[in-house]
Amino acid sequence: MSTGKSFIPLLAVIVLSAVVDGLDGTIVTVALPGIAEALGISAADSSWIITVYFLMMASLILIIGKVCDRGALKKVLAAGFIIFTAGSLFCGLAQDFGTMLVFRGVQGIGGGMLTSSGVLIAVKYLPRSLTPVGLAAGVLGYSAGGACGPVVGGVLMENFNWEWIFFINIPIGIFGTLLTMRYVPADHPSGKSRFDIAGAVLLFISMFSGLYAIESVPSHGLNWISAAALIVFVSGITVFVIIEKRAADPVLFLSVFRRPATVISITIFLLVNACCMGIIYLLPFYMVAVSGYGAVTCGLFMCIQAVITLVVCIPVSRRVAADGNRRYIILALISMLAASAVLITSPEPGAAALIISLAGVGLTWGFGGGSFGNAVVDSVDEDKRSAVSPMVSFIIYFGSALGSALYSGLFAIGSGVPGTMTDAIPPEVFADGFWFAMCIGTVLSVIALVLGLCLKKDRA
Repeated sequence: MSTGKSFIPLLAVIVLSAVVDGLDGTIVTVALPGIAEALGISAADSSWIITVYFLMMASLILIIGKVCDRGALKKVLAAGFIIFTAGSLFCGLAQDFGTMLVFRGVQGIGGGMLTSSGVLIAVKYLPRSLTPVGLAAGVLGYSAGGACGPVVGGVLMENFNWEWIFFINIPIGIFGTLLTMRYVPADHPSGKSRFDIAGAVLLFISMFSGLYAIESVPSHGLNWISAAALIVFVSGITVFVIIEKRAADPVLFLSVFRRPATVISITIFLLVNACCMGIIYLLPFYMVAVSGYGAVTCGLFMCIQAVITLVVCIPVSRRVAADGNRRYIILALISMLAASAVLITSPEPGAAALIISLAGVGLTWGFGGGSFGNAVVDSVDEDKRSAVSPMVSFIIYFGSALGSALYSGLFAIGSGVPGTMTDAIPPEVFADGFWFAMCIGTVLSVIALVLGLCLKKDRA
């Protein structure tokens, strides 16, 4: 009989796959101002360094989960570590914006593979008694990576160069690959896979073109490229809906959108991810351009939200099943509203406002990290729960991509200097763009809170 110790390597793989995701999700935000300056790009354009990463993850996460579930878990996990590591290496070696975007996309592919497959180890290969431990290891790994990312990024930026925020992933990726190859059980294909390839491709093209239009129109105006992107977005979504209705195994089960509770839950979840990512994206730029903070100080500020999430989410997640989703969703939405509202109390919010805002983001995910996604799953019939579960991860990453693109566009509108290099924008002008973006974010937070109050009380 196997002992608990024999499963430690599998738990280590789960933790590493989650740490990589959490670390890369926060370490880049601190370094973004330095990367933008080094590559000679504007604050608005730099949003694509975040957007492309999350967009690739969102595009792949629905289909990769199915691949893993049908007997390719070890292959996907090992390939995810390898691709993510290679992407990190070439991101660090990138000397221009185009190359950076290409390999951030490669990183996103690897990240999507790790996110989809890492937690499945707990379900597929750990005994039932250790499954909760495996799932908790994934949450703790992601939270620990997210908490360490800003500080590590600040230290690397201040003592080395921005390239090292990518190079630091390499030893983690190599170790994760070796552990996976050595300890994860061999794959056993469960039959011929059927995938909605046409739907997946159309969804990706539609998302990419839509996000491009959201970011580029405020920054560069409505030119022929952005007009074409809008046309592709509208036509792509239309064709996607038609295909999904006819597909035997669709990427998205559109039937779940017939229930108002599901639509409200998904809309809230999407707004939360977009608004929180928008704040996290713009704050490092603000702290450098307006507050004059260094990279380490920036990192210490940014880790506030991750640490609070880590501390709050574990006890709250234990209470969600007993208390229901609604009360924690309301608390989370109030926290998000506070996070945005405190930043518009003055044209140039100081350190206290920044701390309160970041604490608000941390509480948003501390209270809502489990309840937001759980509300989406609970809003559908029992036989649809497994079908809608992958949509939760999709909303997280698409919402993050949407938030960085949206707030980038809002900043461009508010500052009135679209396309200008960050170091060339006067602090007061930068503050204007930041304040405008946060005003719109506050409005979106109010809408999310109103929708949250419309949610029915959880069924006993």
